[in-house]
Amino acid sequence: MLVAGLLSAQDTTALVRDTLPASLVVDSLRTDSSLSLSLGIPLSKDALEAAVEYNARDSMKIDASGEKIHLYGNAFVGYTNITLRAAHIELSWAKSEVIAEGMPNDTTGVMEGLPEFTEGENKFVARSMRYNFETRKGIVYDAITEEDDIRVRGERSKFITAPPGDTLANDIIYSENAIFTTCTADDPHFAITSRRQKVIPNKLVVVGPSNLQIMGVPTPLWLPFGFFPVSKGRRTGLIFPRDYEYSEQWGFGLKQIGWFFPLGDNFNLTLAGDIYLEGTYGLGTTLQYRKRYGYNGNFNFRYDSRRQEQIVNVTDPLTGEPVLAPNGSIARKSIFERSNGIYINWSHNQDAAAHPLNRLGGAINFQTNDFQRRVFNDARSVSTNVINSNFTFSRNWLDKPISMSVAFRHSQNTQTRQMSVDFPTFQFQTQALYPFRKKERTGPKQWYEDITLRYTNEARANFSGPDTAFFEQKTLSDARYGMQHNATMGTSFKVLKYFNLNPGASYREVWYGERLSATFDPTRGIGIDTTILPNGEIETEITDFGTYQFDTLSGFSTFRTFSANLSLNTQIFGTYFFKKGPIRGLRHVIKPNISVGYQPDYLNNPNYYNRLADTLSPFLSDEDIYYSRFNNGIFGGTPNQETQMRLSYGLNNIFEAKLFSRRDSTEKNIKLFDNLTINGDYNFAADSLKWSPIAMRGTTRFFKGATTFSFSATFDPLERIEYRPGLFRRVDKTTWSESRTPFKFVDASFNLNTNLTIGKIRALFQGQAEELVEEVDPNGDELRPVEETDFLSLLENFSIRHNMAFGFSPVAADRDTFKVTTHSIELRGSLGLTPNWNVDIGSIGYDFTRKQTTYPYLGLRRDLHCWEMGFNWAPTRNTYSFFLRVKPGTLDFIKVPYQRNNADGQRAFR
Repeated sequence: MLVAGLLSAQDTTALVRDTLPASLVVDSLRTDSSLSLSLGIPLSKDALEAAVEYNARDSMKIDASGEKIHLYGNAFVGYTNITLRAAHIELSWAKSEVIAEGMPNDTTGVMEGLPEFTEGENKFVARSMRYNFETRKGIVYDAITEEDDIRVRGERSKFITAPPGDTLANDIIYSENAIFTTCTADDPHFAITSRRQKVIPNKLVVVGPSNLQIMGVPTPLWLPFGFFPVSKGRRTGLIFPRDYEYSEQWGFGLKQIGWFFPLGDNFNLTLAGDIYLEGTYGLGTTLQYRKRYGYNGNFNFRYDSRRQEQIVNVTDPLTGEPVLAPNGSIARKSIFERSNGIYINWSHNQDAAAHPLNRLGGAINFQTNDFQRRVFNDARSVSTNVINSNFTFSRNWLDKPISMSVAFRHSQNTQTRQMSVDFPTFQFQTQALYPFRKKERTGPKQWYEDITLRYTNEARANFSGPDTAFFEQKTLSDARYGMQHNATMGTSFKVLKYFNLNPGASYREVWYGERLSATFDPTRGIGIDTTILPNGEIETEITDFGTYQFDTLSGFSTFRTFSANLSLNTQIFGTYFFKKGPIRGLRHVIKPNISVGYQPDYLNNPNYYNRLADTLSPFLSDEDIYYSRFNNGIFGGTPNQETQMRLSYGLNNIFEAKLFSRRDSTEKNIKLFDNLTINGDYNFAADSLKWSPIAMRGTTRFFKGATTFSFSATFDPLERIEYRPGLFRRVDKTTWSESRTPFKFVDASFNLNTNLTIGKIRALFQGQAEELVEEVDPNGDELRPVEETDFLSLLENFSIRHNMAFGFSPVAADRDTFKVTTHSIELRGSLGLTPNWNVDIGSIGYDFTRKQTTYPYLGLRRDLHCWEMGFNWAPTRNTYSFFLRVKPGTLDFIKVPYQRNNADGQRAFR
């Protein structure tokens, strides 16, 4: 047989010459047809397809009589796409076979250099092995093969390698007494053991009757067979249940069992659901898609149908009276009702490079029948009261100053169960247009060339109703729709060098397809007051003589509004410096603003408002009652005001300080008050109550931004009288004329918000800058790696939020009240007690105003190398869950769950 090989050691050339003619020393190592043509020697049909390369680090021993080569020390043999490394390799050119094994360390005696066989991307390590290059078959002992995250350990394995370039053939490994695990420890903590296994690398693993072992101890859990796909890339396949449980109401069930479908290169589709033996089920689909430089997004749809137990009293079918139980109490029984719900979540993002002018993106969140609270149990889902959607398509024109957008907007209150959808919302708008600006300038620019004109058009339809009946005909019948046009014109220029003068005007026109109409009905709403006189006679008095019936009439209707204004503003700076001390300077910035605004009379315009006669008792008949035919419009109606000629004034104050640091001899600026504003106005056109209340607002921050304090206060230059206990109204008398004070205090409100993290604590007390955290968990909370061992490091992933709001206002002419409206504290995060123990606090807090804890959600996790153990508890819902499971991977269906769901938790409360 002709030997095909390449000797890498120079001193072996002589040995080859001793066994073969000198003229064949080089050419005999070749296997191609050129050897036969040049020497006239025919090649054997058993010749190898390519040369076998081999070398060794320590030594190479050639057994000429046995036709073998022994390689020692980091030995290497290569053939086509196959490589073999080991401490000792025996290469037989007579049999075209290699035998590889490890060798004990001279000092420790530990086996080193175990055979490592590689074919393309496939690789395994064994105690010893044998492989034939001609048959492409081999035998390995104590082999370790890795397929994806699965490690297969076979006591004795036979394997067949596919010829290179043959796309129809597969590598196959047959194993005896093998274990199947995802644990990476030398002695696996768990494994599925079987007498026979078949592995097709990068495709699947098939096992015969198998048993689950934990820490080497067999368990009663047996599988008649196993089929585990280990394909690389995306393949269609079964999704094992994420969880399974037993419910007192629903029976035994599987959660999130389904099927995965890859759709082309850009889409992944998952169909999964929950199913219980007692009739409760849920169906869902998840679509993930991504196109590079194009778009990406996720679409989730879930339908949930639950069998819920209701406890009702037992009644007599004839009399309808409650039936008594033997113990004397009212007998009760269980009835079951079905509750259905839908949940839709879609988020779409367009890559900035996808299109220079068109943009499509946003998020849609929609649910019915309080889906999140019923199905999910985490703190965020339970405590969310409002969900919103906003999905928009917008387009700009490169050579035109216009843009347009079409949007879908949705708002849903999970407490009131009311839902509102705005679709479509169409907007068209222009950029700032300069109608008087010259295209070709021949002289200096005139002031009127800076006059700008802007136009905005919006058309919208609104659908509102309860989420349980939103898709009924009534929602469509009660829909509101309309269109509005807004045109504004203005400019700005300098006056007296330091002042900005800003004239402007606006015009608004609204179109509706319906209007409101009022009809007086004297037969309805009649009120009678009965009084018993001292002589025993009964006296009756009619206190209401009828009522108005409001109806919505179809037909085109429109209204128009106009306003004009002229404002003047400037800035005043005041600075004072100190030569010594920690405060080196103070700065006060004042931004005064004065404006005059005009608005015509809409209240007395019969095209917009109608006056209704008062149907109450005569002592209130002098009060006018108005209604606008546009009150129910989607864009609202006209202002319910008479002619307005207002002089408005405002002051915006900013206070800053320059601080000197002795630590590094540097100076830095800080804001003492972010803003302190004062606003009010005087209406020249009003016949009374010309002065408006004075509003004061301010915001500042403490402790390097950890705490924000804001307040608002109201003062009135007009007197107020108490016409009912605790209720005041303004009268046309100034406080200066009555008590020689420019104004009187009315009320005030204060807000104190604190969001504290360990980074902010370090920045506050240690002078360190807070770490910028970009990684967040699925709930949106910040995650920081815990590297230090001090106490603060244990709280690195914690955040404390404190909110407090209180107000001060008079309740009577001679006394005031102080009321705390909001006062709560909340803690979120995780506490790493040890490298393996973690305490998770999804949410826990206390509401001091309602004197109760906010929704607490607590968890405990333990890392067990390839396993994990955890416990979650929501005491207010009486739910909990315990799990002991394999970490996420191919075998994560192996778990021991024990839990109580929402339905069973509510039942336990009863």
